[in-house]
Amino acid sequence: MEDAKLACDCGVDGVDVVIGTSQFLRTHSLGGRDMKAITKQALEVIEYIKSRGCEVRFSSEDSFRSDLVDLLSIYRAASNAGVGRVGVADTVGCASPRQVYDLVRTLRGCVNTDIEVHFHDDTGCAVANSFTALEAGATHIDTSVLGIGERNGICPLGALMARMMPTSRDYILSKYKVHQLKAIEDFVAETVEINVPFNNPITGFCAFTHKAGIHAKAILNDPSTYEILKPEDFGLSRQVPSFSIYLDVHY
Repeated sequence: MEDAKLACDCGVDGVDVVIGTSQFLRTHSLGGRDMKAITKQALEVIEYIKSRGCEVRFSSEDSFRSDLVDLLSIYRAASNAGVGRVGVADTVGCASPRQVYDLVRTLRGCVNTDIEVHFHDDTGCAVANSFTALEAGATHIDTSVLGIGERNGICPLGALMARMMPTSRDYILSKYKVHQLKAIEDFVAETVEINVPFNNPITGFCAFTHKAGIHAKAILNDPSTYEILKPEDFGLSRQVPSFSIYLDVHY
């Protein structure tokens, strides 16, 4: 509660309330509290924040290792208390796309709020899980530039754009300035002193480079033969080394 008071005193428009719901976190991070006590505390904090005129987002932590009945119960309580958004967090990156779809789809039928999702990339599924969550009814996706975050990071902004473009190209181009993606990623990479991976979706050095002979020949005839994304949409261009046109080398 003290944290909520301090946040509201700062003059913020909204406060994010996060609490662990898995047995792991309840035992080792929350002193062994049960779900009844956690729900009671969460509702008290939510009511206080609302009384201060702030928007409230409520999220469980370690959602995919939490008991489903416990999870839906606390989300319903938060929704009934008037939060504007509930959050689902794959805190340790253990979820699969099928698990994500099932949980988000079920949650969509239980709450009347927006649904935000947060996926860590420990097992390489953050982008797939984020896209699947959208298909299941999520309204907000947590991303970061180059996926920078705790451990292996979270869903990368650029990679999510790449995943969404084949199915929603017109919408993405009308809503986002995707031609600025490379400049943003280069700036962040330089600032935190890391390299943009050579195979990074869209902006990696090799993203639109074609060297295999059969690829290069077809690309020159019709780029859609081996490109699902158009580099010009992002202010970029493709690279086809001249030797690739004549050598039938396949990687």
